[in-house]
Amino acid sequence: MSDRWHLVKNLAGCVSVLLASCLAQLRRAETAAEAKSQQEEPLSHKQLGHPRTRAERQAQQARQAERQARCEQITALQKQGMKSAEIAAVVGMAERTVRHWRERGDIPYSGPRKPRSSPLDPYKTYLLERWHQGCRSGAQLERALRAKGYKGSQKALYRCLATLELFVSSPSKRSSASSQPHPLMALSAPQATWLFFRKEEDLKAEEQETLRQLRQASPDLETAYQLVQEFLQMVHELAGERLEEWLDKVEASHLQAFQSFVTGVQQDKDAVFAGLTLPWSNGPVEGHVNRLKLIKRSMYGQAELNLLKLRVLHHSPKSLERKNKKKQAQQKDHLKIPKERKKNTNSQLTTEVISKVA
Repeated sequence: MSDRWHLVKNLAGCVSVLLASCLAQLRRAETAAEAKSQQEEPLSHKQLGHPRTRAERQAQQARQAERQARCEQITALQKQGMKSAEIAAVVGMAERTVRHWRERGDIPYSGPRKPRSSPLDPYKTYLLERWHQGCRSGAQLERALRAKGYKGSQKALYRCLATLELFVSSPSKRSSASSQPHPLMALSAPQATWLFFRKEEDLKAEEQETLRQLRQASPDLETAYQLVQEFLQMVHELAGERLEEWLDKVEASHLQAFQSFVTGVQQDKDAVFAGLTLPWSNGPVEGHVNRLKLIKRSMYGQAELNLLKLRVLHHSPKSLERKNKKKQAQQKDHLKIPKERKKNTNSQLTTEVISKVA
């Protein structure tokens, strides 16, 4: 009889192969789209300034708010009839700046501060060329720059490399470095297989959404999901009479990943039918077989059959103590029985002698 959980394990292997192939196709398509966007918007060495941090953005907003307050104060003093020199003395600004603001009629935008010069600036062109050639190792790039005379810090170099990672990513990541990747892009084949074989009501909301997107990613994945659910239903309900119908559906689906599983079922169909119909299971036997394999492989190449026999038949001190106590108790019971029998025999003989005398 074929163990039904062993069948589920084999089916999971076939599904994992199919999911790995589909996820690889999705990743190739995503990579091709990113490469196309990079070609349309090439990266220049002028874009290699490090990304602005939260503190820098807050500082810029503070400067802009200060300019807005000064502009409102200049406008109010101008309405009072004060001249530019008097306004400059009150506000604490240069007279030329006050006149420039009055002529503009609005507040100049406070843009980000210009980046300071860095020892890395002369080497950014070379760094960009190596990056486009496929070199992503920070240690290798640092050695190359040191050989060319770079004397700056390692921190500045790795900050520049982090900027490169930001700019060569997709446009959505470029606009926000904290944006999360597509769920399917970060999904592995074992994780996707686990989603296929778990009950949908046991999944979290995020896992249910990932499963929904996974099923919609390919018609083959939707077909595979339906076949897996039907097979699991047969296993739980012991409905082996539906096995032939399920095999026909697999043949009609033309899923190559399932062909090896179908071939194995056809070769041992009677045992599979019994495993999906009868309530018994050879799970304990499989457990002992796995135990023996574990012991054998853990000592592979280090001992022979004698040591393997000792490890298989080994008993812990506690188990030996229990065994000895049980044996002693059996011996005590065995010793008590003859005494009782002896008493019974003596009494029987005494009764016979009295009866004869009487």
